[in-house]
Amino acid sequence: MKKTFFYHALSALFIGSMAFSAVSCADDDLGDNANNGDNGAVVRFSVSDAQDDAQSRSGALTRSDINPELTDKDLSGQKLDIQSTENLNACLIETTIEGVNPVKIEPSTRANIITSSTLGNFSSSGIRSTVENTIGTNWFDNKSTTAQGVISPSIPWSWEQRFARFYAVYPESTNSSNGITVLSQPTATKPLSIEFTVNKDVTQQVDLMTACSGKVEYKIHHQAPRTDLQFRHALTAIRFAVGQNLSFNKTIKDITLKNVLLKSKYTLSNNLDGSGAVWDHTGYSQRGDVKQSNVNYNTNENANSIVRNTSRFSNSNETDLTKLDDNYTFYMIPQDLDGKVSAEVLFTDGSKITVPLKGSWKAGTTRTYKLSEKNSTWNYILNPISPATAVAYNGTQANYKIESYREIKINGISTKQAVKWKVVEYSVDGGTTWTTTKPSWLKSLSKEQGEGGTEAEVCTATLGTDIVDLVAQRNKGLQDATPLGTAATPYNLSNNTGAAAVQNTANCYVISAPGYYMIPLVYGNAIKNGQTNTSAYKSTAPNTSLTFGSPKKSTDVILHHFVDHNSQYITDPWIEKTNGKANNGVNGAEVTWSDENNLVTLLPGSPIYHDASGNAYVKFEVKKENIKSGNAVISVKKGNTILWSWHLWFAPKTALDEISVTNAQNKVYKFTNETLGWKPTKWIATSYSAPRTVKIKIEQTIANNGTKQFGVITITQDAYIERRGTATYYQWGRNNAFPGTDATLPQGSIVKGDNQIHMNNKIQHPNYFFTTKFLSGIIDPYDGLTKFHYFYNLWSMNNNRRGDNNAANNIEVVKTIYDPCPVGFNVPTNGAFSGFTTNGRNEGPMNVNGTNVNTTYDLNTGHLFWTNSSKTETIYFPATGYRQATDDNIVQANSSGNYWSADPQDYNNGCSMGFNNSMVLPLTFNIRTYGLSVRPVAEK
Repeated sequence: MKKTFFYHALSALFIGSMAFSAVSCADDDLGDNANNGDNGAVVRFSVSDAQDDAQSRSGALTRSDINPELTDKDLSGQKLDIQSTENLNACLIETTIEGVNPVKIEPSTRANIITSSTLGNFSSSGIRSTVENTIGTNWFDNKSTTAQGVISPSIPWSWEQRFARFYAVYPESTNSSNGITVLSQPTATKPLSIEFTVNKDVTQQVDLMTACSGKVEYKIHHQAPRTDLQFRHALTAIRFAVGQNLSFNKTIKDITLKNVLLKSKYTLSNNLDGSGAVWDHTGYSQRGDVKQSNVNYNTNENANSIVRNTSRFSNSNETDLTKLDDNYTFYMIPQDLDGKVSAEVLFTDGSKITVPLKGSWKAGTTRTYKLSEKNSTWNYILNPISPATAVAYNGTQANYKIESYREIKINGISTKQAVKWKVVEYSVDGGTTWTTTKPSWLKSLSKEQGEGGTEAEVCTATLGTDIVDLVAQRNKGLQDATPLGTAATPYNLSNNTGAAAVQNTANCYVISAPGYYMIPLVYGNAIKNGQTNTSAYKSTAPNTSLTFGSPKKSTDVILHHFVDHNSQYITDPWIEKTNGKANNGVNGAEVTWSDENNLVTLLPGSPIYHDASGNAYVKFEVKKENIKSGNAVISVKKGNTILWSWHLWFAPKTALDEISVTNAQNKVYKFTNETLGWKPTKWIATSYSAPRTVKIKIEQTIANNGTKQFGVITITQDAYIERRGTATYYQWGRNNAFPGTDATLPQGSIVKGDNQIHMNNKIQHPNYFFTTKFLSGIIDPYDGLTKFHYFYNLWSMNNNRRGDNNAANNIEVVKTIYDPCPVGFNVPTNGAFSGFTTNGRNEGPMNVNGTNVNTTYDLNTGHLFWTNSSKTETIYFPATGYRQATDDNIVQANSSGNYWSADPQDYNNGCSMGFNNSMVLPLTFNIRTYGLSVRPVAEK
């Protein structure tokens, strides 16, 4: 067989043409010089394929690249009904694409399509002139030209006739077996015209291609100009395929195109872009049949496979026409088909189908006729098999499987065939919405399409691992925050903008950025909204007497007037102005303790500053290189006596974000986002808080009766969190914070104090952890706790009631100057915790999100409580342990959680909430000298 496939030749020519275009020959190699030629400059062509050029540039073809005359209608497909003596329920599906057997190939690999040894010669002709606009003098005709654009013998350029136009026809027009006859050579007004005859034997057909250089000028003496020939397909490629729903089992013997136009005239273009080339059928009426004999192709081949020589090409899924150059493609003259042309398919059993063809064949296109069945009896099976389990948070691989095939039974014999599949869409919201874009955490799929088969294809999804060190992130956020204040104008922590005016004071201030700061020397929350807040240190509660102590006596348990470090009534919010300015002259400050190095740097000289009104402030610096998550207590002194102290909590502003919690009595409390003084020491987590899932939609590439099978692979990656931390501890009724660690502190220390826990001692010794004596498991009636610290209202100014086990006290808390919470928050009443069991009682079913599982509790070191009955949000309470009442040792850290309320249980106990991994006690109590955590709530 000698069928010529110019597609291959020009693909390789395009790669090599540039290398040859500038080569010149020696004088003794030149041909006849009688035409006044310049021996140093010979005619030579840079040869390429317009279709191949377009695919090299963009990977896709457009009409302008192939045939500018093409319309949407020319490329639209249709279904063609068949005529058959067998009453086969079949049809032909017609599709048309730009290009002749186009194959999308990456530019980097195009040079490997074929070698130059397979390239063939073409015929070239030239005309020339002395002037640009009248190029028409015959120069040379039908010269054999190599695939590299070389004419032999060589033809030199002439300086006297510098303007030229060249034409080319492939294959060579001088070879009569190619069916090409030159009708007229080009002139100044008419391009080259040829007559082309189709070979009736498909295996002997050629692919007619033509080119024109357009105007070319010989501009530089003795240097040949670049002369481009960009070939374009002049015929229509016709191919046949087995359609996707063909269920009958026959073997194709012959394929015939009947009554086709066999000969016509083709006039080439006068331009490099091919415009104006035209077929003219006027006067041509020769028609006949073009036949592909002895095909022997089974209709039970894989769907969409192109009819091919199966003895040479066994892969039924192969669609690359450059790999199927086995003479099964028809090359036909473009022509109208309606009422004239039909296709006939003859089977080996003698049956046949005939299909009247419609529309027109257009130059430079490929039309495929696909034999298909209207109503298929194939059963299509697509089984996507998802991973059996979720991928770990730090896992990167998820294996899944795809089974994709079709099955049919004919005469009791089952036949199964692989069906290709591909990934088409992704969803990350459970399938509500779909997109063609993978989520960023789904890094890749080992296969996004597959061949299919009854044996499952094993595929692998590669996932990202988005693990964040939240401690490092938290500390970096503090360091990178915009510094506040200056040495000359420190940031006033009692003002929400840092301005000089004192707005709201407290015993705790949150610091979230480096900078210079100052705190007004005011007792706790004694200034609120810029005004004196007398209700923070004077109670309106009535006398409430209890009998206790040894000897027992009736005692009023209400502290009606709060006192200072000298046990004197506080009469003014400002420390230096109370009691007739008895404390005037505060002259010093200290960092009483800090759990990180150099969190606070007191300003040099006197850290005490007085404004124009005589109001005193303590000033300090927080340096960028030192700030991190942690806690410190600073105190002001007169001489060596501490008059008051403040807790500085170094944490993001979000620590005070509010979380609404509905308790068992359906009352809402707004807790802070974090436990007071929370300092994470280990906190790693995925960037997502709940398991993340991607659904991958898989689709078979062919349809069954118009409907494609699809399935879904679901891949889930677990979320993860592991956190450890500490929080400051508090003895009930005190404003003094104690560190959440019993390790040696970088600054200051905690002292195990005696039992003399009266008011002035607590203020003068903010680092004293006062203990309690026990006698046979009972508090010593002479203990300082009983003698000095029995008041009910130390944290709730007007409270004269007590709580108890399973007794929720929902009285409104009036914040006092002994309250340890930041501005706007106070220690909650015990009823705020009642919703943490489902029945609001101690040891009731835990109202938690997963932390009833020990491993989850241990990873969180605490509970995630549901905030309301809808169970859509949680609040995290860390298991911070506690400090012992008999000494200051920390126990059960990361094991149990213990939180004070503002309510007393009696004169020695305070109401609290406690939990461990298996139990929650929302309404319990503890001895007041235990060091427990505090979780503030917003003031009412």
